[in-house]
Formats: sequence, C-alpha cells, structure tokens
Amino acid sequence: MLALRTMNWVDALGRKNIQVEYRWVPAHKGIEGNEEADQQATKAAYKHCSSYTETQNLLPFLDYVSFSHVSRRLTEVKWEESKKEIKEMGKKSKHSYRYDLVKRGGNSAVMEAKKTIAARFYQLKSGHALTAKYLLRIGKRSDMKCWWCGHEYQTRDHLFKWCKRWKREQKRLWVDGQEGEDGYEGVEKVLKKPKISLPMSLVFAEEKCSQALMDFLSCTDVGRICGVVEEAENSDHEESSHGGV
Repeated sequence: MLALRTMNWVDALGRKNIQVEYRWVPAHKGIEGNEEADQQATKAAYKHCSSYTETQNLLPFLDYVSFSHVSRRLTEVKWEESKKEIKEMGKKSKHSYRYDLVKRGGNSAVMEAKKTIAARFYQLKSGHALTAKYLLRIGKRSDMKCWWCGHEYQTRDHLFKWCKRWKREQKRLWVDGQEGEDGYEGVEKVLKKPKISLPMSLVFAEEKCSQALMDFLSCTDVGRICGVVEEAENSDHEESSHGGV
C-alpha cells in the first residue's frame, strides 16, 4: 500500500516537472530525514495494534501494519515459545546438555557431560575427530604418526586401545571400570568380548559403554592435537603384538 502511494506521489510530481531521485542512506547514523522516517514508521506500526497479542488473529491488523513488522513480531513470539520450552525441558547450564531425557530418548551420559567433552565424543564417533588418520585424509598432515606415543599409525582404535600415553586410562575403560554411585563396568565386561575383537564403531554405538567412554575422554586428550610428539619408550609397541592397528 505504501509503495503504491509513493509511486502515485512520484507520478504527480513528475507531471509538475519535479524529478524524484532515490538514494540509499545508512540506517541509525543520525541522518535527519532517515531518523524522522524511522520514527514515523515505528509510530505507524504500533498505532493501530497496540492491543495486539500473539493469541489474536493478525488479519485485522494487516491494513495498518507493514509485513516486515508482522514477520518480526511472529519471530519474537516463536523465540519466546522456544525459551519456555527449553526452560521446561530442564536445561540448567550453557556448559551442559541437560534436557528431558525420558521424553527425548537421548544418551544421558553424553547429554549430562560438558559441551567440550560431548563434542569430542561425537567427533570421534563419526570419524571426524582430530586424529592423524583424519587429518591425513583431509590433507592437513603428511603422515599418520601418533603425536602422543610416536607409533606409526594413529587411528581411533590405536588411541582407545594401544597408545602407550594412555595405558592407565585404557585399563579402566576396558577392564576395571569405576566403582561408586556414578560407576560403570569395563567395556569388555559389558560387551563380553576382549578389546582386540571389538571395533570402536560398535563400542560407540552401545549406549551402555557411553559413560566409560566419557570418563576416558575427560581424563585424556584423545581427540585433541599435541604439538610435541612423545617417542614410545619401547620400540616393540604393544599394538603390534596383537596384530592390528
């Protein structure tokens, strides 16, 4: 409607030999005419819909309110609804994934973890974590050497099973588990197989192993980059004795 009025005004001025020139000006920069136009637009937007609420039908107001204003108002309402939904789901901290896990059917061990730990979990699960194998694949490294122990191949299996840098944490992950209220069983006991015969894809897919994996990640730097490569103490890497990487 406003555009049609403007075109009619331009035509009327043209018939009086008055030329109208359009120029773009930056908003909210103190330009007198632009500031006045902005104030008038704001007044017009609210003049006929001051009593409007999100529960009312918008159609009666469309003759007086610009489409952009209606669109913006709807967006604001949606944001308010989203905030209420998040609050009801029980999100308590920006550093944690805390939702209504029963309704959502999520992995509680991952969702209750710190965001940085949960991010590494999903990166390693999907195969897109900071490992030498992945960095070689995307052209960011020229070899697959492990920067933690110096072994020739740093794969996901290597980091979780054989890397000498994390031997103590690996033992707790696979064999010992952890006692206490937040304890868990070792992965080998949960899946009833030795680690040599368990592919990491299967371990990550089993939700019963998630707590053990999250504890392992919180106690190690697996999935992160180390600038200094530590050479293995013994050349006969434990992994080679098991016949795999």
